[in-house]
Amino acid sequence: MQSNMRWSQALCLCAALLAAQLLLVLPVLATPAPWYLWRSQLDGALTCQQFSPGQAWSQYDGPFADLACQKRMTVKK
Repeated sequence: MQSNMRWSQALCLCAALLAAQLLLVLPVLATPAPWYLWRSQLDGALTCQQFSPGQAWSQYDGPFADLACQKRMTVKK
């Protein structure tokens, strides 16, 4: 009985250590959202944003790696 309890404790410890490792590694693998040029459907103005500024805007160009919408980037799917 003691042997089974020690194995289950060791298994729980290993699972906890693995979960802790994943929590440390996953944020490093995350990438920031790409930037896009958006064009106003009202007056044709352009803005560089990561997400749509609203209903009156349509995606014009992108994706870009910087907030000035100058450095093109490839998005992995």
